[in-house]
Amino acid sequence: MMEEYYTKVRTLLEKILIEEKQAIEEAADLIVASIKEGGILHVIGAGHSAMAGEELFYRAGGLASVNPILDSDINISHGAQKSTAMEKIPGYARVLLESAGIRENDALLVVSTSGVNQFPVEAAMVGKEKKLKTIGITSVSYSKTLEPKNEYGKRLFEVVDVVIDNKVPPGDAVIKIGDLTTKVAPVSTITNCFIVNSLVIKVVEKLLNENITPPIWISAHLPEAKLHNSRLFKEYRERIKLL
Repeated sequence: MMEEYYTKVRTLLEKILIEEKQAIEEAADLIVASIKEGGILHVIGAGHSAMAGEELFYRAGGLASVNPILDSDINISHGAQKSTAMEKIPGYARVLLESAGIRENDALLVVSTSGVNQFPVEAAMVGKEKKLKTIGITSVSYSKTLEPKNEYGKRLFEVVDVVIDNKVPPGDAVIKIGDLTTKVAPVSTITNCFIVNSLVIKVVEKLLNENITPPIWISAHLPEAKLHNSRLFKEYRERIKLL
């Protein structure tokens, strides 16, 4: 079964590599434009989708200009049922984004595999209202099978500037074992992490092509890290509260 899981994950990653290359390029262009304007990348998602923000934040080899919006009420580590309930409440995403200090020259990455609940769609709509550059990571085919569960009557892929399809099948899990009707082994975290780190690669490439030094964290275990990272703390601490 492990081999089957590996094969399915590899197949999904290969599909993303081939089919979403242009979307990742376009999303990277938005992030680069934001960085050049002095902006930062806000990352928001509910439940397990919030892990994409954690993956990007304060990561050795990652961009320093990333603000993950990791609110305790939407994070499953502070209550699974509460997280699910909060994702349905109108106005909640707006409060979080406005309290994060979003600005017109920023970029916003919204992560939601289903892409139909109030929270992710509202986040994208608020981002567009505030004139941020908006990017969505979602499963387009899965989302199309679901009815919107938000006041806008929209799905995430319908409201962002750039859509990156994470190719996740309905239900997320992909392995059937024995007579169980419920599959196990979800794939969204793996595909999402592949996508966001691919975005980092593209952003760095594009900045270097314009002779701009990318703001990249260095592992704290390396001898040059203290001085290097202290400069990044100084540059971004005012805008990224978790620093």
